[in-house]
Amino acid sequence: MGVIFLMPFIGRWKLGHRFNIGLLCALLAGAGLLDLSRIRRGRENPTYQAAVKGRTGRRNGKGLAHSPAGIPSAGAAALLRSDPLTQGPSCSRRIARVATGTTVRTELGGVPKSPQSASDLKGFGSREWLAGLLNPERISTTNYFGGTKFADGKMSKFVKKNVTNYTPEQREQLKKVIAAVSAEAQLKSQSAADQRGQAIIAEGRALLKDAMKCTDCHQFRVKDEEATAPDLTGYASREWLVQFLTNPGHDRFYGSHNDRMPAFGEKQILSAGGDRTAGGLAAAGLV
Repeated sequence: MGVIFLMPFIGRWKLGHRFNIGLLCALLAGAGLLDLSRIRRGRENPTYQAAVKGRTGRRNGKGLAHSPAGIPSAGAAALLRSDPLTQGPSCSRRIARVATGTTVRTELGGVPKSPQSASDLKGFGSREWLAGLLNPERISTTNYFGGTKFADGKMSKFVKKNVTNYTPEQREQLKKVIAAVSAEAQLKSQSAADQRGQAIIAEGRALLKDAMKCTDCHQFRVKDEEATAPDLTGYASREWLVQFLTNPGHDRFYGSHNDRMPAFGEKQILSAGGDRTAGGLAAAGLV
C-alpha cells in the first residue's frame, strides 16, 4: 500500500512510469490468481458446497409456487415443508447424526465429523452400491459393514468365502442377481437400464432363489418365517425405506440382530414425515 501511495512520485522518475505500469499489471495478475485459488478451494470445500446446496430450497420453492396446485392457504413456506426434495436431505442428515454415524456424502451436506460407524448411503440400492456390498474386498470397509457388528457376520463371511471363489460364470450370474435386487428399488436414476434389462432381471430373480441361495437367509416375494436377514422384496424402495426407518428391528429387517439403528417412526422422530424422508432420499439420488 505504501508503494501504491508513492506511485505518483515514482512516476516522475525516468523509468518510474514503466515501473508503475508493471506494478499495476502484477497487482491485477495477483488478484486474478487469488480469485482462481478461491474458486478452486470453494469447489473442494464440503462446507461451502453444502451452503450452495442449501440455496436449492429457495429456488425449489419458486418452482413449486408455479406448479398447477399453486401456493396453499398455509403459505409459501408450507410448500417446502411438504416437499420431499427439500425435507428429505434435511431429515437424512438428522438421522445420520442421531443414529449411527451413517455417512451422507457432500450432496447432502458433507461427511460427519465424528468417526463413521455405519454404511455410506450414497447410491443406496443402486447396482453400483450392491456390487460394492458383494465385493469381498469392500464389504468390511466403512463404506458397508466395517463400522458395525456385521463386519464379521454371516453376510460378510459368505461374501469373503464364497464370492471370492466364484467362477467367471458365477460372477456373471451374480451381476444378474444384483440387477434383480436393485430393480426392486425402482430407482428413477436407472429406470432406463431396468427397462432394457427385463430379461436379465427376470433371470436374476430365478438365480437369487436357486443358484445363489440368497433365500437361505433372505425373504424374497414369498413369506418366510425362518428368514434371518432383511427382506429383499422391494429392497431400497420408498415403501421399504419407510418401514425400515420406522422400525429396523422388525422381523422383516434385522429383528433382534439390529445394530444400534433407532426405530425412528416408533419414537415419533419422523412422525408425519417418514414418507417425505424416504421420498427425499429418492429425490436426492440416494435411492
